[in-house]
Amino acid sequence: MIIRLILILMTSSMTFSAINPATKLSNFDESFGRSSGAGAPIPRQVECYSCMSLSYQTSWKYLQTTYIYPKVFTDRCRDPNSERGMPTVMCGSVCVSLMEPDVEAGVFIGFKHIRGCLDRVLRHGFNQSALRTHRFHQNNHCRTLSRSALFNPARQTDPPALGDVQLCSCYGDRCNSTIMTSSSIFIVFLLVFLHRLLY
Repeated sequence: MIIRLILILMTSSMTFSAINPATKLSNFDESFGRSSGAGAPIPRQVECYSCMSLSYQTSWKYLQTTYIYPKVFTDRCRDPNSERGMPTVMCGSVCVSLMEPDVEAGVFIGFKHIRGCLDRVLRHGFNQSALRTHRFHQNNHCRTLSRSALFNPARQTDPPALGDVQLCSCYGDRCNSTIMTSSSIFIVFLLVFLHRLLY
């Protein structure tokens, strides 16, 4: 419960460092710019950071059926703008960042991060109905949702994925790098302190 509350509060405080948060993408085709003579949209490629937190590499043999291998595993994925040399990939879709709680032996120790293209993060893709409902193709924003609502299962008979994740989408070169405001940092520390105090 406390982790879900932290994710929700961070969603409301999170801003993208490379984009104007007020920018609206009126529709998916328009965000990709021009059209061909036949009227079909021609995607404009955008450059997105591609990385995962180092802890994903440790458990990769269990995770490789869910996630697509990134350009690099590094704890710098938390803030790609902090240092030069963070690898990028060219995307025909929007850029995304995925954040989920890092829990070891039942203890919350922080957050893990994944950054990449919308269509190149999950091996079986995101649930298209959830993407449309929450307008990830149309707005630069973040939402905290359950994995079972966001992740497509490998097989329909597979049990639903557990837990919540925060998904942020944006359209623009290297826009999938996030910064935390001082107020959101304070909120996180306050909630972690209260959790330890109460439990």
